[in-house]
Amino acid sequence: MTTSVLQALATGLPAITSDHGAFSEQIVDGKNGFLFPEGDYKALADKIIYYMDHPELWGSFGSFGRKLVEENFNFKELMDKQVDLYLALFDR
Repeated sequence: MTTSVLQALATGLPAITSDHGAFSEQIVDGKNGFLFPEGDYKALADKIIYYMDHPELWGSFGSFGRKLVEENFNFKELMDKQVDLYLALFDR
C-alpha cells in the first residue's frame, strides 16, 4: 500500500487521485479531495482546474483530511506492516 496520499492528508493538504485501490478509502470525494476514474485524464484536469478556481476549499479539505488520518490511520502500524512486507520479500 502506498502511503503518499495519507502523508499529504496528514499535513493538511487536499488531494486529487484516481479511484484505484486504497485511494478510494483515503479520499472522501468532495470532503478532503477529489477522486477521478482511473485513466480519465480529462476528469483529472477538470478537478485540478476546479481546485484552482475554488481556493477557499483548500483549508476545509485539508482540515477534514488531517482529521480523517488522525482518527483512522496509525502511521507506525502502517510502516511496520510495510517493513514486514519488504523483509518477507527479501526472505529475512
